[in-house]
Amino acid sequence: MKHTFPLIRVKWSNEHVMAGLFLVLLLYHIPEWIEKPSRMGGFLLLVISAVALDALLTILRHKQLWCCVSGAVTASIISVLTPDIPLWAQLIGVISALILGKHIWGGTGQNPINPAIVGILVIHLMSRISDPVFSDTYLLLPAMILSLLFLCVRPFAGTGFLLGMIVALLLNHEFGIQALLVNGVFFWSCIVVTDPVTITGRPAIGSVSGFLVGFLAVFLNPHPVTLGIGVLCMNLLSYIMDTQDINMSPFTKMRLKIPKVFTCEQEQFLDLTGEPSSIQKSEVKEFTPEKLIQIIKEQEVFGMGGAAFSTARKLQTVHEAKVDQKHLIINAVECDPGLLHDHYLLRHYMDEINVAAHILKEAIGLTSIRMAVKEAEDVKQTEGITLCKVPDRYPIGAERILINELLGVKLGQNQLPARNGILVLNVQTVYSIYEAVCLGKKADTRFLTVANLKTKSAKVVKVRLGMALREVMDAVYPGVLNLFAGGGIMQAYTAEDTAIIDKNVNFIATGAYPQYKESPQCSKCERCVVNCPAGLKVNKIVQLVDAGKIKETVKYSVSDCIGCGSCSFSCLAGRNLSARVAIAKEALK
Repeated sequence: MKHTFPLIRVKWSNEHVMAGLFLVLLLYHIPEWIEKPSRMGGFLLLVISAVALDALLTILRHKQLWCCVSGAVTASIISVLTPDIPLWAQLIGVISALILGKHIWGGTGQNPINPAIVGILVIHLMSRISDPVFSDTYLLLPAMILSLLFLCVRPFAGTGFLLGMIVALLLNHEFGIQALLVNGVFFWSCIVVTDPVTITGRPAIGSVSGFLVGFLAVFLNPHPVTLGIGVLCMNLLSYIMDTQDINMSPFTKMRLKIPKVFTCEQEQFLDLTGEPSSIQKSEVKEFTPEKLIQIIKEQEVFGMGGAAFSTARKLQTVHEAKVDQKHLIINAVECDPGLLHDHYLLRHYMDEINVAAHILKEAIGLTSIRMAVKEAEDVKQTEGITLCKVPDRYPIGAERILINELLGVKLGQNQLPARNGILVLNVQTVYSIYEAVCLGKKADTRFLTVANLKTKSAKVVKVRLGMALREVMDAVYPGVLNLFAGGGIMQAYTAEDTAIIDKNVNFIATGAYPQYKESPQCSKCERCVVNCPAGLKVNKIVQLVDAGKIKETVKYSVSDCIGCGSCSFSCLAGRNLSARVAIAKEALK
């Protein structure tokens, strides 16, 4: 089995987020540095010490150096909350934070408690922290406004904490800009409470616990230590809840919006089959179900969306389905951001697709024909086919997701759409049916997208099955080295020069190998979970795979993975998560 991976990744990383956070924390120091410029030297020493210690402890544990910007962030938070504390006490606080609050638990991503809060409490035991730590100067407004950006990391817990603090201020008759500044409302709710490692991402738990802690801390005593203890309580609750194996119901809400990687400003098509460029037109013919299925079987028509499943078998199943209504969905959404050829077919072969669709309708007894597209403006309207514009989200073209989007029918992984009277065919498969039934042509050619990742250019190419990938690539982009192939830019694998075009190849590309840095420093941002269209706990599955406990992944329904690569694409730690999930899925077959 070829394990696929995305050839593109989200541009952001944990290091980018932490660097942005560090810059905002610098803004919180501006009032202090204007009043006491000498403090800048002490802050610099504090940050350098934190980064050096974090790097040393990381090397001792992982035998290699990873980015230690989180150490700088921890030192900065401690510095903001202890403006009148001697440097020696701040240094002890930073050391305590990194050792007791982080590395003793296993390093970044493993700590259940916020390291900076640990440092604050240690400092308070040695030298009492004064209150308030924030001034009411408007110089803090830029920091306060930019802090709001980090609410997106843990929106529910952060917003709950923010609202809790505001309600407490209202009840204490202290609400106003000055009160928001002095009490550090945005600092605590947007900077401290949004730490994804120690705060749960679950909506209900995060919102409720955040509101209660924010409210009680400010209402009773808005001291940094009180707020810090409240945050530690949230950390403990988050740890308990996140370690519970609470089943998640599958969801299909698409969140990833990935723009097309390649654009064809002009018609770029290349035919490598040697066949005549023009084909004979044909009208709708009448067939019995048995005759139609027989022809499609003899001409070896297969699913050209990537699965390569026998089209004849799928038609037979739909024909035998004991349901009142049967539907045809023509999948032309081209959800993978690297594909171009489906839309090419719509522009140039819509009449043939229409003929094949109506042949299927009459023979199988279909109730409706729907064609799913992302852009309907330049698609020719044809009688009897309903054009359905779907959201530009990935992977909206996955079979069960598309069925839910167009028909409102949710099917489990064990429920075959065909047995429920739902026939989903890729648009190229429908065109191939036209060639088989009307022209007597065997399905031995196909359209695919050939791309150059370096130049961000691509062409639609018609090839014969069995052609060498290298032969095709040299005809389109001669002189290139690396070869990738697969279902699309999100589901590709490294291909050898001797590899051939088989039924599963939808996409060929050349370019640099994607840089998966495979950092062990998972920040528990849960983007892999949020963006999984199958609703899998990807982070839990990956933890078990990395620990060599593959058999235990069965409790997280790993077999429901559709292999879309969304988790690898969105991972801020730069980890190829989809490869790990694929290993578990294959092992449990």
